[in-house]
Amino acid sequence: MTLTQLQFAKAVAEARSFSGAARACHVSQPSLSHAIAKLEEELGGPLFARTTRRVALTPLGISLLPLMDSALESVRHLNKAAEAARNPAVRIVRLGLSPLVSGPLLAAALRSFQKKAHETTVVLKQCFLDDLGERLHSHALDLAVVPAGFFGRGYERCPFYEDSLQYLPCDDSSDGGSPTPVKLDEIADQTFVVTADGCGLTPFVKELFRKGKRKLRQYPGVALNHQVIEEWVGLGLGAGMLPLCKLTTQRHRARPVILRNGKPVLLRYELVWTRKAAVAPHVRRMIDHFRIFGPQVGGGHPKRHPLVTTRTGARPSGPPSSRAARERSRPTAPPP
Repeated sequence: MTLTQLQFAKAVAEARSFSGAARACHVSQPSLSHAIAKLEEELGGPLFARTTRRVALTPLGISLLPLMDSALESVRHLNKAAEAARNPAVRIVRLGLSPLVSGPLLAAALRSFQKKAHETTVVLKQCFLDDLGERLHSHALDLAVVPAGFFGRGYERCPFYEDSLQYLPCDDSSDGGSPTPVKLDEIADQTFVVTADGCGLTPFVKELFRKGKRKLRQYPGVALNHQVIEEWVGLGLGAGMLPLCKLTTQRHRARPVILRNGKPVLLRYELVWTRKAAVAPHVRRMIDHFRIFGPQVGGGHPKRHPLVTTRTGARPSGPPSSRAARERSRPTAPPP
């Protein structure tokens, strides 16, 4: 098995075509097809189902493609690390992410950071929480952005942003008006579609129900990701709960979840790193940037962020009051 074979397989999966993958990889189609055939022989089965119209992944291909992506990404990280070791002028920050983190807000944070530190390269790695912890302790990552409350002793942290938890009803009861908040007690008898525990959302929701002295009723199947939760809610398989920033197709149906006292349920996110890690100056610079950037985030919504352009092209008003900034700068508690 070679890296070239893995690269060819990924190209075919993306192009859904052997000829298209060959063009993208700048090789002849027979060369690419031969390499894929050798890889399939070594793996013990076909990765692709070939038809006259298109190429589709087989069940084996679906299960192995993420591992191929991970292997190729590890090689890219290795090359970056080797480059940094050879050349002290090369500065790299290896940043891990929970799948629950908002892409637009992270992009806004990184854009503003690299305007000030354009000589620093940021390499992203998305993992589940357990994997992120292992990579931080083994120094395979410098920093990670995660839901607050899951990384305890042994870690330093600074707040990043907060986002409201939204309820997606199983039946489409939206009237097209402004979404009205819903109390947790009002929806506690619903059956909910959930993901695996790795990203942090399901443990957060379970703890929310536990503190409300209610039992979370889960749909028997487990969604692969947050987009699948929306799809399954749309199919009527159950209700759902997602952070506002993760909603896409079902945003018009979402209702903010509130507690008995009327306060919204918020998911807080933070930047973490191990206390024992020797933090390089350029990594410390990113930490300092997040300390400044985090309090500016208005409610975790990218359209309210001072560095994210709104639909009209205008920029929202500046940072919130100093009191609000102080509130967001306090250490975050475990999930409510």
